[in-house]
Amino acid sequence: MNTDLLNYVNFPALIIDEHGEVISRSKHIKDVYQINEGDDFFALCDSKASLSEFILNFSNMPLGSNDKCLTHFSFIKKNIEVYVSIINKSPIHFLIEYSADLVQDASVVDLVDHSNNLLSLVDKDYHYLSVNEQYCHKWGMEKFEIINQHVATVLGEEAFNKVVKKELDLCFSGKIRTYTDWFYSEKKKQMLFLKVAYQPVFENQSDQVKSVAVTVTDITDIQVQNEKLTEQAFHDSLTTLDNRHALIEYFEKISATLTRNDCYTLVMIDLDDFKRVNDLYGHNVGDELLKAFATNLKNTLRSDDFCCRWGGDEFVLLLAQGQTIQTLEVATESINERFYALQKKVYHVGEQQLSLTFSFGLAFFPEQSKNLKQLISIADLKMYSEKNVKS
Repeated sequence: MNTDLLNYVNFPALIIDEHGEVISRSKHIKDVYQINEGDDFFALCDSKASLSEFILNFSNMPLGSNDKCLTHFSFIKKNIEVYVSIINKSPIHFLIEYSADLVQDASVVDLVDHSNNLLSLVDKDYHYLSVNEQYCHKWGMEKFEIINQHVATVLGEEAFNKVVKKELDLCFSGKIRTYTDWFYSEKKKQMLFLKVAYQPVFENQSDQVKSVAVTVTDITDIQVQNEKLTEQAFHDSLTTLDNRHALIEYFEKISATLTRNDCYTLVMIDLDDFKRVNDLYGHNVGDELLKAFATNLKNTLRSDDFCCRWGGDEFVLLLAQGQTIQTLEVATESINERFYALQKKVYHVGEQQLSLTFSFGLAFFPEQSKNLKQLISIADLKMYSEKNVKS
């Protein structure tokens, strides 16, 4: 073989002389393993292979590339299968060809290191067999810190025990798995919301799973944006209370889990003569007054009560009563007691001192209706009856 030809071949191979010096290498060897002509081949090995042992084992082989001997070397923390043959006797030259499996593996490495996804291969003992550059970058680690390490060392013991182990075990049983979850990067001190896909890798011509190929997509930005949109969709921007869309969702949730002993009181609140505030002092003062009232209203609630701004100067509460079925008179008296201080409150807005009263009406869920629209209508009628009494 003309040693210069190795500069042009596509497969990974190199030629060394009797002193272990690289006298020719393929482009692949140069690019992937950074081995160049003139390098001491055995000095580059991670393993304790020596020139003397190599000469002893292979120097008596027949001349010719058809006579090859399989052996192993370790480079960049990877055990590599190679074929050794003698292509020249005087001086002696050894051709070292990396196996076909490695050619495929190295090509895959070249490809996956340019992927935007986090890619890894995990064995049955939950140890990393391989990871791509993006995986390392996302976790703030080097490949040597990850490969051969337990998955829990990267993802954390809590995440591994609560989510990852169960999903990996299902994949090792032959099932394709996908899920999304939050993970914490210890090195980068940040939370990551990841979409994870597990694909079983089977033994050749066997139904036994030997490893799991993991594809991870970082969707943190998308999740954060969705949470912001959800926040905007279900919260009132002025008062920061929940809005009517949140009430509808909350009502559907409690309706779906309702037992025959559950009771709720829906309260519709309307501020008295609030238009006068806007007319006299302007909408900026009116907005500040609404915000202050909303804060005080929320402070009257218990942990299992719900409160939203229905719109304008109207608010709706859903008060959990447990198993207590109340009459309208008893419920009204109880809520009046809860709202007593709020009805007497004086608000300081800018240079103004403003008092603010409100009227309310009640409806009982599920006693009077299981329909939110009907409950709102019942409470609304009661509220306006109270307003008419005041006027």
